[in-house]
Amino acid sequence: MKVLVAMDEFNGIISSYDANRYIEEAVASQIERADIVQVPLFNGRHELLNSVFLWKSGTQYHITAHDAEMNEVEVTYGQTDDGMGVIEAGQFLKGQQSRLTHTSYGLGEVIQHALDKKVNHLVISVGGLDTSDGGAGMLQALGARFYDDEGQLLDLSKGATQIKHIRRIDTASLHPELSSCRIQIVSDYESRLYGKKSDIMQTYAALGMSRDTAVEIDNLIWYFAELLKSHLKKSLGPIERGGAGGGIAAVMHALFDAEIVSSHELVDQITQLDSLIKEADLVIFGEGVNEQEQIIETSSLRIAELCQKHHKLSIALCGTADKFDQYEAYGVTGMFNTFIDMPKTYTDFQMGIQLRSYARQAIKLLQAQLS
Repeated sequence: MKVLVAMDEFNGIISSYDANRYIEEAVASQIERADIVQVPLFNGRHELLNSVFLWKSGTQYHITAHDAEMNEVEVTYGQTDDGMGVIEAGQFLKGQQSRLTHTSYGLGEVIQHALDKKVNHLVISVGGLDTSDGGAGMLQALGARFYDDEGQLLDLSKGATQIKHIRRIDTASLHPELSSCRIQIVSDYESRLYGKKSDIMQTYAALGMSRDTAVEIDNLIWYFAELLKSHLKKSLGPIERGGAGGGIAAVMHALFDAEIVSSHELVDQITQLDSLIKEADLVIFGEGVNEQEQIIETSSLRIAELCQKHHKLSIALCGTADKFDQYEAYGVTGMFNTFIDMPKTYTDFQMGIQLRSYARQAIKLLQAQLS
């Protein structure tokens, strides 16, 4: 019996990889000679780098770059053997001070290093960053130059507050490989670059930020977008999910034709998920993502959709029941909710044991029904 196991992370408690391992143990204990295939998943915030390198071979680089507050930190990113660079920006663009002083400069440094290593395809996840500078710092690290009204060079590594002084943008010295490199920005969140639906205006309360500060940041990003529209003839406002990464997604899309993709689209691309589910006899999947974080398209929904398409037995093990109505509409065979409310503190071992127990009981029930 071929069993496909594809668990997403559980709210930072347990990784996709470890959740898959516990489910594999449950399957092996209940189904003799089971042929088990694990699919590591990721979302716009977590596990992109680890999941890709569980599926593909390549090299991981450890370099020195800067965090959101321009402190030097060690950054890990990867390059697969087929030339794909994988950057999880949420690992290092962090900071504790005001977002007005935070910069995306460090991401530009890592992108530059990857381009110098001759990657031909960049995949960058931009969820969970502590920056909201519209990608201005990133562009400076990649060679862009910004000038004030006296023609003096500005330093966008000092944060979003510098945006209001920009009067001229020079992109002539941008890294030459940017024009030929395929770029994909991973985001599962619906946001626009500025306005009521911008990333910062939707999340400032959860970040513990005052509305006045959020409005100030939003206005700065609007001004930056107007500058790009005036100087480079690029319109950023209407770009769907363009607010991801504090505006990085929209800037990369407008300037370098980057694709903004959901995590499940990238999972499909990397793992050939459709073919794997078509070949499986049973699919066990699930997630523990907190729906209050406004994730719009997780891989679990795509898996449920493909199980319906190929008429597969399927078991969903989730941290919440938020998506159960959608699973039911897709005809998922059985659904199990591990928590009424997702806990903020829980060990990965406890979570793993719980998942393993649920999986064993679900398989027992399924076997009894089939017999």
